[in-house]
Amino acid sequence: MSNDLSLAAISLAKEADARREELERGRRIPSDLSRRAGDAGLFRQLLSTELGGLGRSAADWFRLGVDMARWEASFSWIVTQAAGDMATYVAAADPSFTTAFLADKHANTASSDNGAGTLTPEGDQFWLEGRWGFCSGCQGATWVGGLAKLPVANTGDVPEARFALVPVDRAIIDENWNTMGMIGTGSHTVAVEKQLIPAAWTIRIDLWSERDYGPMSAAAGNSAWPVATSVAAVQLGLARRALDAAAELLKVKTARRAAAPLIDPRVQYELMMAEGAWSACYAGVEQALFRLWEHAELNRRLPVEDRLVLFAANVHASASAIRIIGSICDLIGSSVAPAQGIFGACLRDARIIGSHAILSGPKVEIAAQMRYGLLEDSFWV
Repeated sequence: MSNDLSLAAISLAKEADARREELERGRRIPSDLSRRAGDAGLFRQLLSTELGGLGRSAADWFRLGVDMARWEASFSWIVTQAAGDMATYVAAADPSFTTAFLADKHANTASSDNGAGTLTPEGDQFWLEGRWGFCSGCQGATWVGGLAKLPVANTGDVPEARFALVPVDRAIIDENWNTMGMIGTGSHTVAVEKQLIPAAWTIRIDLWSERDYGPMSAAAGNSAWPVATSVAAVQLGLARRALDAAAELLKVKTARRAAAPLIDPRVQYELMMAEGAWSACYAGVEQALFRLWEHAELNRRLPVEDRLVLFAANVHASASAIRIIGSICDLIGSSVAPAQGIFGACLRDARIIGSHAILSGPKVEIAAQMRYGLLEDSFWV
């Protein structure tokens, strides 16, 4: 099953790569690719087998994300993040939401905490309204929404916040995603006009569901590590693509005023240093996920130390991937220039996904404060 899934995922990613112009023109993943990703079970990688998922480990999910991003980064981001989000929401949600959500074999979500949403209690339901940007994959998602706050009893109180999701046909998609990179993610803005929703459609991802689904339950209550790891997977896939393409190019490209191949000793050295950096970053994230999953199997509450190790590995991998791709572009010279070339695409995509807030400077500062005993804990790291 594992090998079959990998073959199916890579085949779809290669097809997405061949259809890159279509992705960029439509600013989204084509609906047939999203549907076939659902058919292959790619959104249910981390979901426990008792829920009809594939029950894969976090490391398996990460590796497949890298392999897919090696071919098409936007598609890998949608699949990898959606699989992580599915595990997170199901691990935290009321079981009645899980039943309704998973009834569709193509179920997946698109949500964001970038925006403003409000939840107003009405009996055992809530009035929801809100608008959220960066909802990646919203046009192919079955449920959409974002982080919304409840009213406070007293001025100065910190409001409770929950993710609120609605079926996509109850939302409006403002197609405003038009970027220089990762354009195929269709990370448009989602708006939900004021409407009454069941309480079960609101989810505290910092808490656990009343049901224990095994190690996948560690996707909730233990920071937003699936999102941060999704960024790292895409970045490492992009860097791998650039490294492989450069190696092939530099073996045949000659220096401008010489007949000798451009891959001289200096270039060879730089390539090997980049290879070493890539391998170290990949291994760092992978090992952190091995450790996390071991603890997740024993206890769904992960040690803060595990979370910090993984966060640091994700941040380092993302930053290093950008540097690796930049160094490759320096080595290949004018070959980076073609607008539709793979090197320019890798550079643009890496810069855009690398700006994700989950690995931003403020998050790193919070992690450092936790690491050095200046802050006891923060869910978002």
